[in-house]
Amino acid sequence: MLRVLLVLVAVLAAVLAFVFDQPWLYAAAAVPLLGALGLLGRYVWIASQHSSSQAGSMDPPDDSLEDLGIMDVRPQDREGGANGTSDPSHEDGAEDPTPASTSDADEPGPENPQAPQEERLDQRRAERRGTPPEAPSENDESVQSDDRPVLGPLLESLRAAMGAQTVCLLVQEEVVLDYQIAALASLHSNVQTNGSFETQSPLLSASMSRQPVTIRSLEEDRDDLCYYETPPSITQVAIAPLSRPDTSASVFLLADATAETELDTSQVRSLLKRYAETVGSVLDSKEAEETSASSQEVETADMEPEPTPQGQAEEGAVDPANGTEPPERDGTPRPRREIIAEEMEAADVASDPLALVLVLLNRYESIAREGETAVERAEHHFRTRLENLAPGQRVERFGELTYGIFLRREMEAVEVWALNLQDAMARETGELEGGVSIGVAVRDARHTPEELRGDATEALLEAYETGECAIKA
Repeated sequence: MLRVLLVLVAVLAAVLAFVFDQPWLYAAAAVPLLGALGLLGRYVWIASQHSSSQAGSMDPPDDSLEDLGIMDVRPQDREGGANGTSDPSHEDGAEDPTPASTSDADEPGPENPQAPQEERLDQRRAERRGTPPEAPSENDESVQSDDRPVLGPLLESLRAAMGAQTVCLLVQEEVVLDYQIAALASLHSNVQTNGSFETQSPLLSASMSRQPVTIRSLEEDRDDLCYYETPPSITQVAIAPLSRPDTSASVFLLADATAETELDTSQVRSLLKRYAETVGSVLDSKEAEETSASSQEVETADMEPEPTPQGQAEEGAVDPANGTEPPERDGTPRPRREIIAEEMEAADVASDPLALVLVLLNRYESIAREGETAVERAEHHFRTRLENLAPGQRVERFGELTYGIFLRREMEAVEVWALNLQDAMARETGELEGGVSIGVAVRDARHTPEELRGDATEALLEAYETGECAIKA
């Protein structure tokens, strides 16, 4: 700034000398000009000294790396090798040329702060889902469930053999469109590996449950694959139900694929059918182990029976007042298959027709969000109301806020009764407001307990979607 000011003064003095024709002003103009030149020279000298000092600081030290104990310098790769390759000395079994001290060998090395980008993305997705991120396999990019260490590799081998994108083992409890992920193997990282998800339409219908393998093409139903965060270009799925006669839940394998893979072949059908049998055997083995452990605990507890107070009825005995048996000791409900088979046998003995009516409270989702206490209270009122509307008929719980009623009537009478029930429940208020969905399956000679329940479930789903009573005969 000072140099610029001196130059301006010199120029101004020279202009004044020219205008007023005063020679002595030229000498006055030379003084500030010389001062500006002197300041410029001083600035150039200081800058040159500073540059030379920086160049001198970058010179290598006199001591060599070997004098400092450093034998080799190589860039470190993420995999641990130099320049992206593994150390040949370690591959050949040779010892490290740089001996490490005992304390250094015992202490773990620092973790690499720069994790791969895919791992960081998986971690962010897992944090958004509220689940811990899954650790990918060293030799495979598939995601496997840690809950089932046997089923995970089994499903991964099936996925690779079929060329599918994702293979999962799903469990559907009762009739609600809620699916529990028992195991999953996928090529994609944006999948839900555990927990549950809900769909708008059933993944496994009653007719599919009677087929060993079903191949479905997907068009608008792609959004029902809710185990994906963003569904890829899936065009087809293959479904194989597992035979689980001792449980009321539906368990099945589901494999999805893009248009590049052909699922509708005899080889794929045979492969999926055999894997379904294998997975069923694995689950049977697991349940057998749990049953064996439970029986051992019961035997141990029976060895030290607690005394029964005098005057108190023994638990598990028949109540002479009404001739009925009390609930099971552990509170576990009976399988629905046994209940349906029992009613079918009783209807055969009496030569009566039989229909299974499933009734679902339409507000079950909003009630479920209020907690278990609200569900239990609503179920108590719901069952009481159904027993009043169906006197003398057997009413059993078939799911959360879902009840089954066994009617000994002909089809025409069943249809009239179901419509009257729907109208009566539509007028309810309070916890039971919002009406009900009713699905009816009328039994015929071909029905087994599983098939009768499957037809009633399919009818109930149709009624829930359409809002009208559905009857399958």
